[in-house]
Amino acid sequence: MSTYSNNAFRKSIVQYTVGRALNALCAFIVIIWIARHLPEKHYANYIAAYACLELALVIFGFGMEWVTAVYIPQVKLRASGRVLASFVWSCAGIQMLLLSIGAIALALLASDIATWLQLDEATIVFRLYALVMFVEGLSRVFRDQLLSCLLLQGAAQFSQMARNLVMLAFAFILSTQSQWRTASSLAVAEIFASSLSLLLSAILLHRYLYGIRNTPAQDPHYPPPRWRGLLRAGRNAWISNLANLSWGGQAVILLVTRLIGPESTAALGFARNLAEQIRRYMPMEFLFGVIRPLLITRFFQDGDTQRLSTRAGLMYRANLLFLLPLLVIAIIRGDELCALLSNGRYASAHWLLVGWLVVLVFWAHHRLSDLLAHALERSCLTRQSSLKLLAVPAFLFVSAYHHAWMLLFLSLAAAELAYSIMVLSPLGIYRPNWWALAKLFAAAFLVAALLAVPAWETGVISLAIQIALAFVIIPGISALTRAWSAEEAAIVFPGKALAGAN
Repeated sequence: MSTYSNNAFRKSIVQYTVGRALNALCAFIVIIWIARHLPEKHYANYIAAYACLELALVIFGFGMEWVTAVYIPQVKLRASGRVLASFVWSCAGIQMLLLSIGAIALALLASDIATWLQLDEATIVFRLYALVMFVEGLSRVFRDQLLSCLLLQGAAQFSQMARNLVMLAFAFILSTQSQWRTASSLAVAEIFASSLSLLLSAILLHRYLYGIRNTPAQDPHYPPPRWRGLLRAGRNAWISNLANLSWGGQAVILLVTRLIGPESTAALGFARNLAEQIRRYMPMEFLFGVIRPLLITRFFQDGDTQRLSTRAGLMYRANLLFLLPLLVIAIIRGDELCALLSNGRYASAHWLLVGWLVVLVFWAHHRLSDLLAHALERSCLTRQSSLKLLAVPAFLFVSAYHHAWMLLFLSLAAAELAYSIMVLSPLGIYRPNWWALAKLFAAAFLVAALLAVPAWETGVISLAIQIALAFVIIPGISALTRAWSAEEAAIVFPGKALAGAN
């Protein structure tokens, strides 16, 4: 059985990056095409139903994402092939049971949820998305957890591409067949696409585990993880996730739908869909399927908490190098960008998009905090910190009721920042590189000033040039000013002189 060697990680990163990039392009086209062609009423139904789907996936996930992330690498490193296979299929079976319960609950409550959201004609859509929730949720378990934690990134990305190709075909149908432009038709397409992806993922996982079934254990005395301890870690992550849901994007969408109506939800949902695509493909998330097993495995091998902390800090700043250029563009040309992507339908989403991106800056640190807490087996901190922030929904309610979008996004950002502080402070191993962060934000302000000059023309070409400049100048200034510490430079540039590192 192959171990988590440097060569294995390098191969996995290449497979993951190529596949993820292609999948990102396909997913972006599908999202934009749906926003352009689905009538506003059906688009609002789709936004609300998908928000419920995402909520249900968290509620009925029981924190198993972190159980697989932390323990599959350990079992693979030390146990036999048969023990690994048994553990992996047990993880899949438990989540299949939980997701089936969630899908049944969502289907039974579909009518009540649609009525509460004032979307009386959307009951069938919610019931269809209950099935999507089960199939796509289980597909994500295989792709994003089991295959990814085993470094089978080629298989994971292949199955994801199969799903996206089906959705691309449906997007083409939307442009030619008006009778398909409904939220129900979209749900049927997602069921078929997710089912294909699930089938491929299960086959590829079975083939791999069957092939290593006779591999001996590297540590014959290694005791397999006990489910009592695993479920305790999962429970902490689950409670944390449930509390986080109360101020998550899904809750905001449903709250606005209830208080203001589907008309406002469409623009807010469009902005969040764009931000969600950005979130999924920023460096930390883009490479999470590889980086998380890498960090956990390396820490499991060397036990160096300081090195783990340094690597995590580098990951966060890599996210900023991706997020800050987009945030600058959203501030300067957000109205034109939203109008272009939505074919003029949601130009009003300009500042809503800016708000979601600002929240992402802090959410990325939230993600880092979870990683450190679970790697150090201090998952209780995530539960405790989340429960202390249960007052946040009250601020969201007041903000949505009065259409105070700035207050709403400030509340979300403050909640994410407070969460990170409460999780990381007790760990005592992580300190942000404030000087390096200051250099990144200074570079962003400089680029914003450059791009805000009135001499810039409107139009797609001008917008494309500004986007390219933002993505070149901000990382360029970061490199010229050496926005890293000596310890970080030793990780990024091993074997090279560190002269000039701060």
